[in-house]
Amino acid sequence: MGLGSQVTAGGVVGSGRDTALDVWRGFALATIFINHVSGNVLEAVTHKNFGFSDAADLFVFFAGYAAACAYFGKYLSGQRLAISTKVLSRAVSLYTTHLALVVLGGAVFSLGVIRTGDLGLFSVIALEPLMMDPAEALVSAAMLLYQPGFLNILPLYFVLIGSLPLLMLVAARSIPVALGLSGAMWLLAGLGGINFQTYPLPGGWFFNPLSWQFLFVLGFALGTRRLRHSHATWYSRPLWWACAAYLAVALLLVRGTGLPPSGWLPLPDFLTLPEKQFLSLPRLLHVLALCYFVVHSPLQGWVRGFSARNPLAMMGRHSLPVFCTGLVVSISGVALKETGFDGAVFDITYVSAGLAVQIAVAALLTATEKRRGGGNAAQPVAVRAS
Repeated sequence: MGLGSQVTAGGVVGSGRDTALDVWRGFALATIFINHVSGNVLEAVTHKNFGFSDAADLFVFFAGYAAACAYFGKYLSGQRLAISTKVLSRAVSLYTTHLALVVLGGAVFSLGVIRTGDLGLFSVIALEPLMMDPAEALVSAAMLLYQPGFLNILPLYFVLIGSLPLLMLVAARSIPVALGLSGAMWLLAGLGGINFQTYPLPGGWFFNPLSWQFLFVLGFALGTRRLRHSHATWYSRPLWWACAAYLAVALLLVRGTGLPPSGWLPLPDFLTLPEKQFLSLPRLLHVLALCYFVVHSPLQGWVRGFSARNPLAMMGRHSLPVFCTGLVVSISGVALKETGFDGAVFDITYVSAGLAVQIAVAALLTATEKRRGGGNAAQPVAVRAS
């Protein structure tokens, strides 16, 4: 993942559009959609089945990288208030979008209940509180305390983007300090089991912001490095092979021997077993190893040659509307599968149609952007391996 750029007089590298990054973001979005249509036959071949991490990790990591590329250069150039205001405005749009999706998700499953008379459908994505006590559930949803199933990543994204002005303020002074504070928060949350509260459902946020912010900040730090230098990462042959070995061990454990039992080492499970809610150390290392392995492989060079009109590139460029579209379509797919539509033919047809809808949305937004004069930003840029 590299950002096309040129060095400016101020020492900050000016940015162009990175088609490779957009392609990988599109890949993550497509994979998230497939996984969200739970139980479909294509879910078994997504990369979550071959290691410790999944597309959600890539989504958050890329979001941090993209945030640095989109905002931090202008922030450093003196537009601090304007950029902070723009970022907070985006956070507000994420918040309102999430609330709209909660209502839409409830409507989709309510339609299934009306059609079948099966009230048990509400339990599929934890909609019982919304149906049994709408007033309390809506208040809790507005406070981000109540998060139905599949509707828990946008609240995390809202927190990450909402806290971005603070991150940029610290990073403008010292990237190592920003990383140190973020890492300390991740470690404290993981070892201490500290999480944001949820209500009325127990268990805390599915994506604990205190933990997942570290992956976002790591991506942000790489993005800032790409702004200041000609590359985001350096190539080390021993490190690349170490990443390959770690990915191989993860594959062996997940597909072969199985994960070791809890307490297999005299250390907290947070440090020894892959776990999603608190982004445990093995899971964090896996997504970082995967990205490093790919970015310094021939696969990255191949992807870098893709056109900006490539379906995945367009999806990645318009990640938020594409993600929201995929979320509504995937929830609808889950509801259909729960009401009698099932089997490999349905799965493949529905997932393919859902991906086509997302590509169509991305293509429409790309065409609209070009008509408004944003076509140049979408052009691919030639960059060397980063």
